[in-house]
Amino acid sequence: MKDQYTIEYLMTNSNLPGPRGNLELLYKFAHTASEEISNECLDYNRDDLSNSPEEFVVMCGVVSFCVRQTHLFIIDDADSERLGKMEIELKKYANHSSWRIREAVAIGLQEVAKSGGVMPVIHFLKKWCTGTALEKRALVATLCEPALLKDQEMNSIVLDYLLSVTHPFEQITRSLTDGEKSLRKALAYGWSVAIVASPEMGKRYFEALAKIENKHIRWVLKENLKKNRLVKIESEWVEMMLLSFQIDAR
Repeated sequence: MKDQYTIEYLMTNSNLPGPRGNLELLYKFAHTASEEISNECLDYNRDDLSNSPEEFVVMCGVVSFCVRQTHLFIIDDADSERLGKMEIELKKYANHSSWRIREAVAIGLQEVAKSGGVMPVIHFLKKWCTGTALEKRALVATLCEPALLKDQEMNSIVLDYLLSVTHPFEQITRSLTDGEKSLRKALAYGWSVAIVASPEMGKRYFEALAKIENKHIRWVLKENLKKNRLVKIESEWVEMMLLSFQIDAR
């Protein structure tokens, strides 16, 4: 059967250059395209793709690659080697210079979680807690998604992951690298998503972090306290936390 998509079609309908790529097309492609055209998309990968139709093509290839590997996330010994190869491939894109291609990794893993289960993806990302700043950023962007945080046991693991990738900022007194800035930006909304999913547990984690006097961690916490999703359900607690920061700053 002939593919309904071509590289030319993806480029023409990418909406790039522009503020927002064609996400509707991205999702349709990821779930319907053949392995052949998906691999062809990945052949367009290079460093200097920012805000170009080619950038969108690679995004399509990355998300499709994840979707096609969904069966590997039902982890067993027979698939462990192939899963490892997939991880190496995904980390390449998670560390890409293009923020859109980095985001495609999170989108792809979220699609895997929706159809193959959240827990296998959580287990898959465990090692990313100690990876590069951009790998940690991919972990946060993937798992801090309201549609995925529906189980309290899973949410507790996600909170553990968030804690593990936030704590290292405590040791940083220099200027942040670009990767660290990207991770910090993801954490600036990720904590609020996790707290809304599991308020009592999430608030305990958050309050523990609030005792750390580090400007990067404080920035992350304050940014989360601005999020409407959190203010809407925990307004009194948010006010209390903001007040505690003001008192500490005196």
